[in-house]
Amino acid sequence: MNLKTVSIIVSALALSVILFFAVLALGAFKLNAASDSAAQQDAIESARQAEPVDLGNELRELTVESVLEKESIPAYSYAEVCSMDMSKPSGVTVEDLKLVTRYNLVGLEEKLYQMEQDYDLNCLFLLGIASHESAYGTSQFHPNNICGYGYSGFPSKEACLDQVGRVLAKNYLNPSGPYYKGTTIDSVNKTYAADPAWDSKVARKVAYFYEVISAHHNEQLNKLK
Repeated sequence: MNLKTVSIIVSALALSVILFFAVLALGAFKLNAASDSAAQQDAIESARQAEPVDLGNELRELTVESVLEKESIPAYSYAEVCSMDMSKPSGVTVEDLKLVTRYNLVGLEEKLYQMEQDYDLNCLFLLGIASHESAYGTSQFHPNNICGYGYSGFPSKEACLDQVGRVLAKNYLNPSGPYYKGTTIDSVNKTYAADPAWDSKVARKVAYFYEVISAHHNEQLNKLK
């Protein structure tokens, strides 16, 4: 057998192998196509038999479930506020704070919220102090000193809140602070204010804030139900 004949035979065998695999691939493609077509037909038939979905209602229910899963703001009683740890955050938002600021304290919500984020401090406690000491910012013995702290003024009400918030967190509510007597409003009163009823007055304001914010949350939730 000469070289030319061998070459022809080899070429024929190679062509046969290529054709064999091409036929296999074509068969697999047709099988997958048939399978996909059958799956599509099944999906179409299932969709025809399915109950119609009220998308708007489904979205409403999902929204309600999502809101209900989040912790709401309780309406703490005066007694509960008196025993509350004021070094723990209140959990309120800027929008919540806008419900309870009054008169010259309106506009300080962002600053109050930031105090809670920056320091170990319940911002409603700080708001309670400012509301009591300055009659909601309408009465100040020194310029911008809305918290009755020290004997001088401040460049702004925000600066006063920042100073008092930082001092409360570091010196009064911190176990290593020089004026630490505990983390309740009554404990702070032992070294913060001369008035022995100061804690009661501030606590009543804080309880009122919680009551207003909680009522608003519940009202919004009821609208979703």
